[in-house]
Amino acid sequence: MKKKLALLAFIALPVFSWAQPDDDMVYYTDSDVRNSRFGLAANFNPMYTDLRIINDNIGLGGGGFDLTEDEAQGSFQFNYHLDLIYKLNESFELSIGFGQAFGGYTLNDISYFGAQTGGDTIIADDEVAVSMYTVPIKINFNSSISDVFDLEVVPTLELNFINKYEATFMPLDGSTSFTEDFTANAQDLNYSVGLALGGTYWFADSWGVFVRGGIKYMLNQMIDLENFPRETLINYGLNIGMRYNF
Repeated sequence: MKKKLALLAFIALPVFSWAQPDDDMVYYTDSDVRNSRFGLAANFNPMYTDLRIINDNIGLGGGGFDLTEDEAQGSFQFNYHLDLIYKLNESFELSIGFGQAFGGYTLNDISYFGAQTGGDTIIADDEVAVSMYTVPIKINFNSSISDVFDLEVVPTLELNFINKYEATFMPLDGSTSFTEDFTANAQDLNYSVGLALGGTYWFADSWGVFVRGGIKYMLNQMIDLENFPRETLINYGLNIGMRYNF
């Protein structure tokens, strides 16, 4: 019996030797496994900005504009912001960001009088330049359609803090152009809502690039003055960028 057991052990020894892998076994600790719910995203937003008027024409009772939104011509702007992302579950993410946005448009053939017109009404073209600090708050609804690609729907509420509103008037009678700064009369805070549709391509375990098309609309007026049109901005464009998951 002992001879049979020894013979079986001798035959089985090569089999066990062949089955043992050559590579060293790797053991992972909890610190080696990525389990963070946080991420960062850098956003770059080429946008077309246009003007919207909340109410009808403004009379010139004490100084100001007389215009309609049909007289406005929009322009292209480049906005940017950085997001801190928190993953709620596999399909939902919440993020808050900080960045800067710009607006620009031209008003043609408007009636205006103000501090620099000597009390006279002038007809002029008006080029408006706006900049603001922004705090976008987003909810990201995503659906994975493959191991490397997610479809996304991203509604946004954005807080806007205007830090510049300048209007350059170019009188049509050929007189000298001039610029008026209305920044001191800007709303302390106004809000925009937006919606973006697109997707993220994951080219590495923690790195992805995203492209989304979207629209954003400012809800309340930029300048808080009587006899001043209740102007808001509407934006159409792209939200592109890169994100990293910790």
